[in-house]
Amino acid sequence: MARKTKAEAALTRDRIVTCARQVFSRAGVTNTSLEQVAKEAGVTRGAVYWHFRNKADLFMAVRLDAGSLLRLSPEKGVDPLRRLERFLLEAIRSLRDDDKVRETYEVMLWRCEYVGEFSTVRDDLMSAGGNFIEEVTQLYAEAKAAGLTDPRLDPELASVETFCLYAGILKAWLAAPADGLMRRKVEAMIRQHVALRHVSAGVGLTPSAGARKKKA
Repeated sequence: MARKTKAEAALTRDRIVTCARQVFSRAGVTNTSLEQVAKEAGVTRGAVYWHFRNKADLFMAVRLDAGSLLRLSPEKGVDPLRRLERFLLEAIRSLRDDDKVRETYEVMLWRCEYVGEFSTVRDDLMSAGGNFIEEVTQLYAEAKAAGLTDPRLDPELASVETFCLYAGILKAWLAAPADGLMRRKVEAMIRQHVALRHVSAGVGLTPSAGARKKKA
């Protein structure tokens, strides 16, 4: 048999990744074997192992193929709070409009158990979450420095809150019915979350020491 060219090998790898995502989405990662992925892709089990060390390695390829919903795009000269709002809204629209993104995040958030060989995958996902928190912390710090937020805002604490809200939104949105409240209200909820960071809102902040003493 003639040796495959690099282009042919790349096409085979892409087909394996696409079929793995589809099988993972239907059956769950735990219940899917590499033999099933090979059958779905129309290749041998050996072909799968040629490109991927194990199922965890294949899972990571599926994840990377769809891109990350935790990486902010670089923008210059944009209101940092507006940039955050735009990013969160675009992420939700990607879930809604892109089958690859939606299937991938369904697998990641609902159809995978992060134990055994997948514990390293969990660590990688949490690392991505940490990077998201760092980026959003910087946005909140820029907004605070520009006088766009209440001076009491703690940028790091605010970014952790935003991350927890965002992670919950992704998981709940994927599980919600198409005409359910979550999907109908998600964009308004994101806008409200960011709007409450503005200096004019003053909501959800720790009272100053003087205010606490007066209240006591």
